[in-house]
Amino acid sequence: MKNTFKLMILIFVLFSISPSASYSNTSGIRSEIEPTLLRICEEEFDFRQFWGAVLVAKGDEILLDTAFGYTDPDRNVALQPDHKFRIASITKQFTAASILMLVERKKISLDDKLEEFFDGFPNGAEISVKQLMNHTSGLDTIINSEDLYFKIMKENGSGILEKTLNYIRKKAARFKPGEKFFYSNSAYILLGAIIEKVSGLTYAQFVNENILIPLGMTSSGYDTNEYDSSWAIPCKRISYDPDIVELAPWVNREIPNGAGGLYSTVYDIYKWHRALNENLLITEETRRTMETPSDTMMGAGYGVFSVEVLINGKYHRLIYHDGDTAGTSTRISRYTDDDIVVIVLSNLEEYDFTQLSHALAKAVITHLEK
Repeated sequence: MKNTFKLMILIFVLFSISPSASYSNTSGIRSEIEPTLLRICEEEFDFRQFWGAVLVAKGDEILLDTAFGYTDPDRNVALQPDHKFRIASITKQFTAASILMLVERKKISLDDKLEEFFDGFPNGAEISVKQLMNHTSGLDTIINSEDLYFKIMKENGSGILEKTLNYIRKKAARFKPGEKFFYSNSAYILLGAIIEKVSGLTYAQFVNENILIPLGMTSSGYDTNEYDSSWAIPCKRISYDPDIVELAPWVNREIPNGAGGLYSTVYDIYKWHRALNENLLITEETRRTMETPSDTMMGAGYGVFSVEVLINGKYHRLIYHDGDTAGTSTRISRYTDDDIVVIVLSNLEEYDFTQLSHALAKAVITHLEK
C-alpha cells in the first residue's frame, strides 16, 4: 500500500511539471534565440544532410524543437519532432537508473558480483555490478547485426536473451575487472538481465512500469521491429552523389536489451532529462553517483559520460551519451550546471552530433551571458 501511494504521488508530481506544459514558451527567451539555433541546425543539415529531430531547452522552456529530412526512403513524408526513433545506447542510462532504483530499494548492491546472478562468465566471481555499469568489467562487447543474430541462434537456450548470454559467456575477458576501461554492450545486456532476475519482470516491463509510465513518456518503449506512421523508419544513407537512402539492414531488436533496445522521441527524452534534474526517480545523492566519472580520463559514470567543456573561457559540466546502431544516430547532452539540454535523434546511422550539440549549447550560453 505504501509503495502504491508513493507511486501515485510520484505520477502526480511528474505530470504537474510535464514538459508539455512548457510548449507555449511564455517566457520570451525562445523568440530571442530560436532563429540562431535554427540557423545552426540548418547549416549542419546543409553540410551533412542528416535526417532527424532536434530539441534544445533551458530549464522548463523548450527553445527549439524542429526536424529535418524524411521518415523513410520514399521521401513522401517529412520528419516532425514528435516522430519516434531508436535511441540506441542512450538506453544505457535508463538501464543504469533502473539498477540504481533497485539499489535504493535494497534489492541489489553495486558491490554484488556477476556470479551471484549468472554463472560461467569469465571473471564472474570478481566482476561487480559497479564495474558492469562503468565499463571496467573487462567483458568483451558485441555489436548487433544480422550476422550476430545467426551466431546467437546457434546457442542453447529457450529464448533470445538466454542464447545471447550463452554467446557472451564464451567470449574471453579482455582484462582483469577494474584494471582499465573498455566500452561493453555485453555488460549492459547483462545488467538488463540482472534487472529481470531481481525484479521478476522483463526489462521492457520494468522500464515501462518504473520510468516511462510515471514520467508520462507515452511515445517511448522497447523496440519490437514494428513501425507505423508515428515512426522515423530506421534508414541508412548509401551515397551522397547521387543521394541514395535505403531502409537500414534488419537486426533482431531483442538482442540489445539493456544496452540499446529502447525507442523514444525528443519530447520524451526531455521529460527524462527533467526527471533526472528534479531527482524524481532516484535521490540526488544517487544521481550524483550515476553522473560522477570513475576516472578522469574516460569520464565514465553509470550509463553516462561526464566531462568539463570550455565555452567562452569557462568550464561547463556536460553529462552525455551518444548512440549508434542500425538505422539511428543519437545524442543527449545535459549541461547540468546551466540546466541546458540538447537532444538529437536521427533515423540515419553513423552520424556524430557532438559538434552540433556543442554549438547549440554554446549559442544558448552566449545569449544568456549578454
